[in-house]
Amino acid sequence: MSDFRISTDLNVHIAPRNDIFEYIRQGLLALKSLGFDAANFSCGFLTFFGQNIPDSIEKVKSISEEVGICFELAHLPFGINPNASAESFSVFNQQVHDAIDAMALLGVSYATVHPNTITERTTYFNRKAQYDSVMKHLSPFVEHANRVGLNITVENMRLVHESFSVHRYCGDPEELCEIADALGIGICWDTGHGHINGIRQSEALEYIGSRLKMLHLNDNHGSDDIHLAPFMGTIDWADVMNGLKAIHYNGLLNFELDASGRTSETRRAFGEYVYAAAKELMQIK
Repeated sequence: MSDFRISTDLNVHIAPRNDIFEYIRQGLLALKSLGFDAANFSCGFLTFFGQNIPDSIEKVKSISEEVGICFELAHLPFGINPNASAESFSVFNQQVHDAIDAMALLGVSYATVHPNTITERTTYFNRKAQYDSVMKHLSPFVEHANRVGLNITVENMRLVHESFSVHRYCGDPEELCEIADALGIGICWDTGHGHINGIRQSEALEYIGSRLKMLHLNDNHGSDDIHLAPFMGTIDWADVMNGLKAIHYNGLLNFELDASGRTSETRRAFGEYVYAAAKELMQIK
């Protein structure tokens, strides 16, 4: 398990965002100096690029090639509520389509997308209706991605716990695989979401098997999705790593972490901790 490559977002440094390209350069330099192998691209950066996204993406590619560390993974826009207005959906869908074009041009290996689901009372949950809704929402994105040569993954969702019994479609591996198989795409497994849902992660990963193409590694205490670094919450990381070993996963150990509120000095220390945690994860037997 010692041959994993590791990646994370550009959040282990602080640089002004008034020059987004210098921000990206400094972020990549920080990751490289810490020993990371690749970076995860946040499509929120696209809002800084103005109208000429293709030229901006070419500049980002040039910067990454110069630094010697590339964006290999990405997160497509997310957050639309299934009950949003038609106008909101139209705006959101265009943002996702624009991001698909940009990520194909950037040359990322995989970009993940969220299914449009919410936590519901178990008594109201209708699996067929949820399946139909997710397929209707994601199919155009997958078709577009296939046309431009971008690999898409679908991510497992987390529950919002209430005082009554609830369920969220695509929160468990069976439903997630149902969607992935129907769309012909891979899966991104978020360990924090799995932990909140009370899922034994080794079993989930073994069920997913070769469909697993991407990871969002983060920790929490089983309730809030707070994106802690490994060993800072209550996830059984030996169980996670044994699940990855069982399916012979050979992709990136990709960390999705919250570094907000940290100073420039502590972000560097935070990055060093994440790198050390990654190395410790690799040593788990």
